[in-house]
Amino acid sequence: MNPSPKPPTRLPRPSPGQFRIAAALVGVALAGITAVTGGAPGLLERSLYDQAVSRLLPGVPRSADLVLVEVDDRALAALGERWPLSRATWARVFQALAAQRPAAVAVDVVFDQPGPREALELGEDVLTSLRASGLADQPAGAALVTELEARLRAQDGDARLAEALAENGSVILGAAALTEDVSLMPPLEDGALETPLPLPVETLRLQSREIAGSIAPLRLAAHSSGTLNMLVEADGVIRRYPYAVGVGGQAWPSLALATALRLMPEQAETLMRRAALDHGAPLMRLPSPDWLPRVSLADVLQVDPRSVGLDLALRGKTLFVGVTATGLHGQSTLPGQVAVPGVEIHAFALDNLRADRLMRSSGVVALTGVLETLVLLAFFGWRCRRARTLGAVIRTGIALMAVHVALVGWLAADLGWVVPLVPGALGLGLMVLVDSAARAEELGRQRGALRRLFVRYPQASPSTAVPPGGDTR
Repeated sequence: MNPSPKPPTRLPRPSPGQFRIAAALVGVALAGITAVTGGAPGLLERSLYDQAVSRLLPGVPRSADLVLVEVDDRALAALGERWPLSRATWARVFQALAAQRPAAVAVDVVFDQPGPREALELGEDVLTSLRASGLADQPAGAALVTELEARLRAQDGDARLAEALAENGSVILGAAALTEDVSLMPPLEDGALETPLPLPVETLRLQSREIAGSIAPLRLAAHSSGTLNMLVEADGVIRRYPYAVGVGGQAWPSLALATALRLMPEQAETLMRRAALDHGAPLMRLPSPDWLPRVSLADVLQVDPRSVGLDLALRGKTLFVGVTATGLHGQSTLPGQVAVPGVEIHAFALDNLRADRLMRSSGVVALTGVLETLVLLAFFGWRCRRARTLGAVIRTGIALMAVHVALVGWLAADLGWVVPLVPGALGLGLMVLVDSAARAEELGRQRGALRRLFVRYPQASPSTAVPPGGDTR
């Protein structure tokens, strides 16, 4: 006879406790992934973070010493020019601003190309010919040469702009790290703006192969330069501001950091330590509505420089100059906001830096988020084992969820620590579902056992029941 086949071996079914551990590991793993990929806000929580930071966290208060000098629609109409403005106009702008004696002038513009020189080259050729012909030695010729030189100097926009920058002495020009998101500009030949920052380059979030800046005469006449790059995330929202960029093993400052170093050189070490947080690009606290006073460039050029109103608006202030005219400024999207001019982002990035309102999410903060998620889910798992009813489990989950949300909110509002919210919440939800399913299954097994017990040992019908001691005959 052939031996009967052995029944297939069944793997032991995981216990409810093992299911709870697996659910908790999902939450802890998500927190770990968030920490490894740069910190909160991570997967599934960007929209939640945007709503919280734009509606719940206190915004940056109204500025007292920062002013936006904007090239708006009214300024372009008054000047009769299109964007970009001519170098001669920019020279007039910086001369007018210098008369107000500002603390610093940060410019959200890169003058990476020389101004038009066709007329200048023609005039220089005529001047050379006059001198070679000997006419310049005669009184009439000498007068003609002097007049021609004056007109050439007036038409040389780059030279006039360089003189205005040098006269001002506190202008920080824009620069650009050449990344895939930045349009092609000619890189600086020596690859250097001024003196690089003493920051760990390899840890910076923003890395680039080359850097572009204003042409040499303007860059040398200005006080310094700073990069204008933004960190745009995959969903098109800007949540972090890069205070430094790594280029070829060197670190260069952003416009906000370069301006802060100009204003507070005695705090340079503190400023750079703050700028290095979160790999050089911490999360931003958003400003309150209309937090930045604005002055149109038309008023700067047309109002009498001795005007008391203009003096009160600009003297001793830190001025951010940039374009805000319709359709010309970058469509930068912040959490809960749209179409914010880039120059305004640089302004409140400076305010965040000097007031130490920066928000952190990586390093120690990310590790804190992982540990908080682990402790939260471990405690909930321990309570699940001790709870006798599903209602007790649900009440415990709701209480721990409230504690988790309150802790995350307190860390963000008071300490500026942004720890992940979703991993802990997801882990709690999964553990509640697992515990509910396990308890429902156990209850079903108990009911099935009772049903089988009553089927096997049915109760006698009351009509046929025999009283104790009764006669059965």
